[in-house]
Amino acid sequence: MSGILPTDIQALRDALDASPDEVTVTLNLTRRSAEKVLELLEAEHSTGAVVLPAKDLFTSTEAATMLSMSRPTLMKLVDAGTVEHVRVGSHRRIPMRAIAKYQRERQLDHEDAAAALEEFRSNISFGDAQ
Repeated sequence: MSGILPTDIQALRDALDASPDEVTVTLNLTRRSAEKVLELLEAEHSTGAVVLPAKDLFTSTEAATMLSMSRPTLMKLVDAGTVEHVRVGSHRRIPMRAIAKYQRERQLDHEDAAAALEEFRSNISFGDAQ
């Protein structure tokens, strides 16, 4: 067992969903898990390190969780060819590179939409405003 309880993971997810800024949450971690979190924060601060899973292929359920979406939504993206997959026997697996690519594309789409909205907002004039 990893030492991080599912309730702790959900508490962190809920806190992140509730606030676009700083997040305050209390977690109960084993010493080893706390050490891992500290290592991650120190690495990110010093070198800009990122976390990559130790394995490369993920089940659709695992990939959907990583992408913060439902499995059926992910499977629609897979079926449409938006998210790459490979077959392992009769099962579909999602490579880490496909998950990362989809996350990057989604982030760029959000940034483009925000920029377009800002441009639209700056071009709007209201009645007596000249």
